[in-house]
Amino acid sequence: MPCYCEICGREVLNERDCRKVVIEGSILHVCPDCYRKLVSSGKAKPYVEESKKPLVVTSQSKRVVTGASRGFGEEFEIVEDYAKRIREARERLGWTQAVLASKIKESENTIKRIESGRLKPSLELARRLEKVLGIKLIERTAEEPLQTGKGDEDYFTVGDLIRVSKK
Repeated sequence: MPCYCEICGREVLNERDCRKVVIEGSILHVCPDCYRKLVSSGKAKPYVEESKKPLVVTSQSKRVVTGASRGFGEEFEIVEDYAKRIREARERLGWTQAVLASKIKESENTIKRIESGRLKPSLELARRLEKVLGIKLIERTAEEPLQTGKGDEDYFTVGDLIRVSKK
């Protein structure tokens, strides 16, 4: 049974060649060409089965959702003042940017960009920085439920999200 690439629309005749990727928290079926382009560019992550607890990073906010039962997840976010915290901790230890870079196995340029605020570290890199510098960079975020204004209902519709203007 063929599948269709949800990016380019191409028909993938062999179902085994149809790949799954995660983009902005959505799972998409893509052809091998789109898969290769999206994953290598960092715009998508390969889909990992729920039992393996996938990490999904949204590109807009660098929020990370860890897979959990029943489709709910815990979200983490890098603190807003990460650059200041990293620079101050490094200076407190008397380290240069080069020393810090070697300790966390990153380039010195990456450290410079992070400390200047031009690069927000990934969750993995933030965890390494936390461990080496002894600081807190990752915080748990709690999402507030969306209020629909319809009483006790715990769901919302597309109509709740948009306004319809009459002419």
